[in-house]
Amino acid sequence: MRSAAGPQPTRLVGAGLALPPFCTTDKLQGQGKPSPYETRNVFGKTKQVARPPASWERRKMVHQKQFSLRTTGQGDMHDITHEVAAAVTASNIQAGTVNVFNIGSTAAIGTIEFEPGLQQDLPAILNKLIPPSRSYGHEQAWHDGNGHSHLQATLLGPSLTVPIAEGKLVLGTWQQIFHLECDVRGRQRTVMVTVMGDK
Repeated sequence: MRSAAGPQPTRLVGAGLALPPFCTTDKLQGQGKPSPYETRNVFGKTKQVARPPASWERRKMVHQKQFSLRTTGQGDMHDITHEVAAAVTASNIQAGTVNVFNIGSTAAIGTIEFEPGLQQDLPAILNKLIPPSRSYGHEQAWHDGNGHSHLQATLLGPSLTVPIAEGKLVLGTWQQIFHLECDVRGRQRTVMVTVMGDK
């Protein structure tokens, strides 16, 4: 029901401002002022929403890079911290996050103290938790010997997100980013690095 006091200001989506009744972006621009509003289609309806500040649009950045590595088979670990750090440096992003993603379902990404003892311990504990076996449903379907590889990789996960501050990875002194091969044979792997944040 319309209020007796007349039309009410239109509340803008995602903003704490109200657009005066019947005022359009064209009228605001006609006064020689850049409009703080823009028209968007929201769920099939045209709405006026607050326009992001030009400084935000200029500074918000996404940078992607991919690199390849060759593995020798199950349990082969690589320290990929340097490659990820290089992608962050190339992006010029000062504050944000970087996502590191292994393309494929039988390898994993994570962090660890990258030293010879743990390079042996991690694959060994995975083989105890999820040992090679022909009894997995995957083996019954495909008979390719890597049912446990899929499960081990799924347990650890294919990706990792690391914060960025002052243009650098935020990692502990003894914390490196690793890539672990879980498949039963050597593979040519591709890792996608996505850097997001402000310059």
